[in-house]
Amino acid sequence: MFSYNSLSQFGQVVDGVLQIKDSFSVTCERRGTDPCFLVCMLSSYTGEEAPKIQITLTPKGQKNPFYKSHNYRVGKKEEYTRQEWRVPPLYCQEVTAGVHIQIPEGTVLSVLDFGSAADRGTRDWHGGMRHNAHLGFWGLAPNNTMPAFELAAACGFPACIVVPKVTADGVFVCIHDDTINKTARDKDNNPPTEPIYVWDKTYDELQEWEYGSYKNKIYKGTKLPLLSDFFDLCAKTGMRPMFSTHPELTTQQWKQVRDMLECRGLLKNFHIKSFDMPILKTAYEVFGTDIEGYTYDIREWDDSLIDELSNSGIDAKGCRVGIEVRAKECTEEIARKITQAGYFASVWEVFRHDFSDYERWISWGVTEFTEDFHCSMGLNY
Repeated sequence: MFSYNSLSQFGQVVDGVLQIKDSFSVTCERRGTDPCFLVCMLSSYTGEEAPKIQITLTPKGQKNPFYKSHNYRVGKKEEYTRQEWRVPPLYCQEVTAGVHIQIPEGTVLSVLDFGSAADRGTRDWHGGMRHNAHLGFWGLAPNNTMPAFELAAACGFPACIVVPKVTADGVFVCIHDDTINKTARDKDNNPPTEPIYVWDKTYDELQEWEYGSYKNKIYKGTKLPLLSDFFDLCAKTGMRPMFSTHPELTTQQWKQVRDMLECRGLLKNFHIKSFDMPILKTAYEVFGTDIEGYTYDIREWDDSLIDELSNSGIDAKGCRVGIEVRAKECTEEIARKITQAGYFASVWEVFRHDFSDYERWISWGVTEFTEDFHCSMGLNY
């Protein structure tokens, strides 16, 4: 909503981080028919030391705001330091949003330049490592939904991983599990009582449930996203689309995915990950080296897996091909073996890490990290 540059007048940049003291106000204008504003903040302070934020909305041409929020205090929530404020739907075409942030005496608000760090058009790296958001920013938003994807894009993640599934009537949707039971809720916030498999139901039948309130009540009403909606977001923001594919798609379904990517100009940025080599080989038959590349995910390391990838027929010279190991099992020896074989080394983990972990992995030659509970670029949130 507000750019890093628009805040630079309020503080000084130290080691690439904008530091702001006291308080400041910024405004921007909303045009069009977007239903609401979303304002997000990061803070490492809690309690009385936490900064406060207040939002006002003023119709164009008027002096007085028609909406003024409470003076919210930014505090940690479930060990995360990111909070969101959603304002009511807007029914006027042009509105000026004002955001006032008050910083307690003796503290400093640090603002990271996510956009510059990602620089999606030319380099995807920060400190030598690319950070992939797994299932979107689902540390706060419901996983594999548009709110999670939108938060990942807003935070500057250069790539976002989705898990695609196909409904009984052939519609591509984004959902992690084979069943909807973990995330689906009815109007009374109850999950299904029996297993409901995605491929057994039509898209319309699956939309009878909502997929957000299991995470937080502010997401109540979130629907199962179409894969095409995710691709549209990537085309709009520059975030790279990535697949973690299970179960296997048919050759014809892969061709449909290729068509969806090509018509949006996303083919060269597309990346496919899988724990199953047959899935990667089927996808390679359709995409070849026309996409960014392929990653072979490893559940348990074995040196023979390098030979398996080498014998797969996937051309590591024509595109980026890598092997991804769970972070807690990755050693310098394993990382070196992967890179010496001509592949990029990647790690994944579902737990948060300190910045020292990134430094260690980078020193081993690891160039990608797939994360669920995000501390991208050294920030724990």
